Amino acid sequence: MEDKATKKNFAADKKVGPRVQQEMTKRGVITRVRPTGGAHPANGDTVFFAPPLVITETEVDRLVSVARDAVKAACA
Repeated sequence: MEDKATKKNFAADKKVGPRVQQEMTKRGVITRVRPTGGAHPANGDTVFFAPPLVITETEVDRLVSVARDAVKAACA
């Protein structure tokens, strides 16, 4: 979100979700991004994760680390 105090999401024209997706792809993690539209209470982009059911703890740690780094890079 753009403003934690007001919980305001980024404007759609900033394309933060697709930028996060691009940064994650650069780091070797494939995700899906979809904008939330209409009268949704949390309008904005949603990043989807679909790890295999047999994911290891190390792989989860990497997924979280890559997501964190991608968000920082996309919002910098």
